[in-house]
Amino acid sequence: MGVLGGTFDPIHLGHLGAAEAAIECADLDEVVFVPTGNPPHRPRAVASDAQRLEMCRLATADEPRFAISDIELVREGPSYTLDTLLALRGANPHAELFLVLGWDAASQFRTWHEPTDVLALAVVIVVSRPGRPVPTEVELSAAGIDQRRAILCARPTPAVSASEIRRAVAGGQSIAEWVPPAVERYIARHRLYGDNQAVG
Repeated sequence: MGVLGGTFDPIHLGHLGAAEAAIECADLDEVVFVPTGNPPHRPRAVASDAQRLEMCRLATADEPRFAISDIELVREGPSYTLDTLLALRGANPHAELFLVLGWDAASQFRTWHEPTDVLALAVVIVVSRPGRPVPTEVELSAAGIDQRRAILCARPTPAVSASEIRRAVAGGQSIAEWVPPAVERYIARHRLYGDNQAVG
């Protein structure tokens, strides 16, 4: 079971591409998207928890290998990956866990809450990021990731960021090339990200 966490504010083709890459690289049966509740490393999302969860559902509806979990949204306190993995392991005791990370997030792994315990629970799939070279073993080690518990996944994924999408919406620009059509319609229908002061 792959686990892909993120603010998903909004979910976009880069996230979906990373999940597909992880499935290919590690021969996964499933990737579970976990919208963050109270992420310690980044500010609160612009869209509400319910809106981010619904956008994830819309984005993954047509892919049977994708699933959604609200585990961090219903849990109080900081959203630590370790707690999420422990909960998923408890609910799926026979599943082997894989944590799917872009290299931008993985490069900060050493600063996470209890990173050694995270590695004990899950193999880390490090998906290369557009425009950045695949990390070396030295870089993995410097980031606190034991290469014996890591899979390097060099697959092309769409070059897009959620902040770029929010700015585009606020500026009245099309986001059709960055998000699934159902997510684009949801953002328009609910008038998300239209406030230039809040898009971040």
